[in-house]
Amino acid sequence: MIGMGHPPDGFTMSAAITACTNLRDLDKGKPVVCLCIKLGFLSNTIVSSSVIDLFSKCNRVEDSVRIFEERDVWDSAVCNSMMSSYAWHALEENALQTFVLALRENLRPTEFTLSCVVSCASVFCPVEQGSQLHSLVVKLGFESDSIVASSLVEIMIAGLGYNGKVVESLDLFRKLLEKGPPPDEITLAGVLLACNYGGFIDEGMLIFSSMEKIYGLPPRNERYTCVVDMMSRAGKLKEALDIIKKMPCEPSSQIWRSIIHACEVHGDLKVTERVAEKMMELEPNSSLPYLVLAKEYELRGRWESLVRVRKVMKEGNAKKVVGCSWVGIKARVFVFGPDQVLDLSGKDIYSILRLLMHDMDDGACACQPSSAI
Repeated sequence: MIGMGHPPDGFTMSAAITACTNLRDLDKGKPVVCLCIKLGFLSNTIVSSSVIDLFSKCNRVEDSVRIFEERDVWDSAVCNSMMSSYAWHALEENALQTFVLALRENLRPTEFTLSCVVSCASVFCPVEQGSQLHSLVVKLGFESDSIVASSLVEIMIAGLGYNGKVVESLDLFRKLLEKGPPPDEITLAGVLLACNYGGFIDEGMLIFSSMEKIYGLPPRNERYTCVVDMMSRAGKLKEALDIIKKMPCEPSSQIWRSIIHACEVHGDLKVTERVAEKMMELEPNSSLPYLVLAKEYELRGRWESLVRVRKVMKEGNAKKVVGCSWVGIKARVFVFGPDQVLDLSGKDIYSILRLLMHDMDDGACACQPSSAI
């Protein structure tokens, strides 16, 4: 088309970028994006949305953010693309923050906006905020929309799974299959997660195998992670490793982390050594593979191997694996790590906690019976 002298317009460029996105081919997409910039099409809403989606699907979400932030005027389509990009990369909090900022810019949410936000809420939001989003859906009249309604059902399926009500989650999924539209990847992911939490191995594997065979949805890396974790928790290390061998892409560090945790319980030294080596390649600063390997050597009395692992760990400056807890209070989320609160008001929280503990100690002393004279 260009060779014949026909100048492209915004729709032409958007279609070309979408083709590159579907191919997940950033090398082909970059020249098209450069041409958009040269011709001044990047200010076009349709084009910029396509570019954001291209970078996101090609694992360059930081470039998606840059394109989004460089726009002078906010637009519903562009915001939807950015929220979808955040959700695609499991950055649910960022997606919700973008949604809030869009509301402040008086951008009316569309059904696609609400579907994305509701799906994010099933992973990140406290219950109160999920209820508020549901109320907003009803207020805007989107409750009967099939896309939004499907996302609401996804929240329910995931929420039941998160709270240990796996049977109820699976029952709701079966009702959805009978009366609702075909499940999408997010719905199936929620059910798969519920099976993982509940230890429903057979049901989980059946759903996993049906994703592509029945619904035409090739499982992404995150679904493989969930299934491998499910098999590892059940002590089925061989089956988990067989699944990894069949993966169409390179396993993530999260997958190997699930395996190595299972090795701690169902220790097989050869498997542990192989998995630890993989983790050391993918996460060179993580102490987890070294600690698990050292424990296995110690249990078997292999002291030279134990000393060698500890030496390599020390020289590699591996960082200790640290857990945390978090709680949502109204509009804020407080994250508690060891001896710290990751929030600006952390000192105030600990001051109040010390006062409460002091009052508890005083109350306990007051309740003690006086000794007889």
